[in-house]
Amino acid sequence: MSTELAVLTQFGTMMKAVSERTPKRRTVLFFGRETFCDNSKYLFLHMVERCKDAEVIWVSTETHLIERLRENQLPCFDLTENYDRSVDLLLHAAVAVFCVNPSQSLVGNLPLFSCLSGAVHIQLWHGVSVKKLLLQLLPYLSTQDETFLRPVSWATRADYVLSTSPELDAYWHHVFGARTLLRGGYSRNDVIRRPATAGEMIDAVIPESAQKALASSRRKVLLVPTWQRGKNTVLSDAKFLVRLMTYARKHDLEIFYKVHPLYVYQAQPAGKQVDHLHILHAGVDVYPYLSQFDALITDYSSIMFDFLLTGKPVLTLDIRHGDHQLFEPDYSLLPGDEDFRYLFTLDTLGETLGEALNADTKQAGRQALAGRLFPEGEASPALHDKILKILDEKCRESSTFAVE
Repeated sequence: MSTELAVLTQFGTMMKAVSERTPKRRTVLFFGRETFCDNSKYLFLHMVERCKDAEVIWVSTETHLIERLRENQLPCFDLTENYDRSVDLLLHAAVAVFCVNPSQSLVGNLPLFSCLSGAVHIQLWHGVSVKKLLLQLLPYLSTQDETFLRPVSWATRADYVLSTSPELDAYWHHVFGARTLLRGGYSRNDVIRRPATAGEMIDAVIPESAQKALASSRRKVLLVPTWQRGKNTVLSDAKFLVRLMTYARKHDLEIFYKVHPLYVYQAQPAGKQVDHLHILHAGVDVYPYLSQFDALITDYSSIMFDFLLTGKPVLTLDIRHGDHQLFEPDYSLLPGDEDFRYLFTLDTLGETLGEALNADTKQAGRQALAGRLFPEGEASPALHDKILKILDEKCRESSTFAVE
């Protein structure tokens, strides 16, 4: 262990001890990605508007994000401004809500994460998955790698993990080792069923050319490659884009390429690059637009399952066992069969896309899977009530003591 890591570990141990004994305030902290998006965003906005007897705050190390939230008069806190104030806020918080790995939200800062040791950790996560995650990866990745072990150890600290369906409960228990699951939907899916509010459009602005294309009468296809741990698939290959755009021009389709959020700080092309192609920045929240697309193409991104709620076709890359990761994708992690999706290869892309758009036969399969994955209705109101109950219990516990 390096000297620097040893010092951070020592500070983390002390902060953990202090946090576990610090009385808690009626404060719920929300953490998210590098931009304003995902499940934390939508639940945060819901609670800010409706929660009158608790302090609800978005917390981030991303100064530009904090500035945008301040411009919109939303309660937020910049962890980079003043370390002592940051420590005070985290030590006294009763509840911390995450939608990605806490290591990502807190940029790996162990002392700051340790300040939350006394808080209740709620993990909303970011979607149904055909990937093995966290504890399921122990047989495949080395625990000697601190960059792997840290995120696993931080995320599995969660006291509550959201599970959208009884059929996914065992999966989330095995992923996080969680003893308590929260039943509810994904808050980000609420906006698929209704128009977005002004707050929900923060960090959801797309280029003007893309806006015009969405408003056109042409059919629109969303292309969403997933993060593949440095591995490439067909969707990463220029041959795939050339073939897709050739088909799009011939059939007058608009293609919207959404870059994965983990690439937010990598150099990216912006705006419209070629006719019928619109590149959406990695940090853009695409959920307010999902219902406007006529089909989705992915290798195996979790967004495909949320997209089922639109009723539109889903196309996934036909990845044979042994051609990619040994542990992903794994569709056996899902309930039911796989008759909800159209499988394509580079050679069958045009034919499969044409079938999905013009002779769709998989509506029943999609509807059935959507019903099994998301049996709950609107997500945010129910989660709001559950979090307030957890908050009440934590604050009551924190203020209780005995005299003998």
